[in-house]
Amino acid sequence: MYIPIKQNRIFKMRKAYLVGGISFIIVLILSLILLYTSFLDISYTSISTDKPGNPDQRKVVYFGVVSRYSPHLLYEGYQPLMDYLSRETAYQFRLRLSHTYQETIEQLNSGEVSAAFLGTYIYILNRDNSDLQCILKPLNESGEPFFHSVVVSLQNSGVNKIEDLKGKRLALPSPHSYSANWLFNNTGLKKADMDSIYHFDFHNTVIYEILKGDFDAGIVKDRVAREFEDKGIRIIHRSDSIPASPIVIHKRTKPEIALAISEALLKIDIKQDEYKKLVLNWDPEFRYGFMTAAHQDYPNEMGAQR
Repeated sequence: MYIPIKQNRIFKMRKAYLVGGISFIIVLILSLILLYTSFLDISYTSISTDKPGNPDQRKVVYFGVVSRYSPHLLYEGYQPLMDYLSRETAYQFRLRLSHTYQETIEQLNSGEVSAAFLGTYIYILNRDNSDLQCILKPLNESGEPFFHSVVVSLQNSGVNKIEDLKGKRLALPSPHSYSANWLFNNTGLKKADMDSIYHFDFHNTVIYEILKGDFDAGIVKDRVAREFEDKGIRIIHRSDSIPASPIVIHKRTKPEIALAISEALLKIDIKQDEYKKLVLNWDPEFRYGFMTAAHQDYPNEMGAQR
């Protein structure tokens, strides 16, 4: 079929524009996916506090943390504490995240990290065979070194007490967390009593799954539950006091590093305005200061049952 030269040129130009437009959209989508993925996956990200033109030559110390929250939330709440330690000590502190609780244990064993924010349960299970030593524990809003595991449900659900959990769908955090093991070790409730049980990577995910209606109840740390009490979540049962999640070192960690961490964190006094402002953007678990931790603070029987 004959097409006039002018129309043929217009047709070719439109085709070129269309192809170019589609290519641009594809590149844009791929770029956004890559950016989103890199934003979420910061498991091995370390943030340098070096200043351009004035590189910091101090020794770098890596600080691990179990995967109790999503990488984004961990970075938001824990990195300011790293910045504080870098200012107050002779070292550069960098955060090292992990995909699982057990991976943080492996990082301590291999020397990849010199210290770590560990969970109470996994610390008790691994301290002897991994040569771990607790040095500090955070204080709660009452100035005590404890937390509570809590059972939560939707405010308008029929789950009002422990007995109501029978036959229900239960969401739990990592099986290596204390909260995931507390219920069946301390309340008389059995796993066989439940309709279903599912473990999620993060405490916050447990809450989201309940809000979505996919689960009838869940168990998380009290500090997480409090963040969602005005969003439809209520606490229906609270555990006895549990020793606060410790900061630990490996026994091969140099004593001067452990001492630097302890001295910097123990001098935080939130009664003073200087420190009250300092901790405002820290994870809520660390906003009330720290105290020295000892082996006997974490009895073996707390990790004896599975």
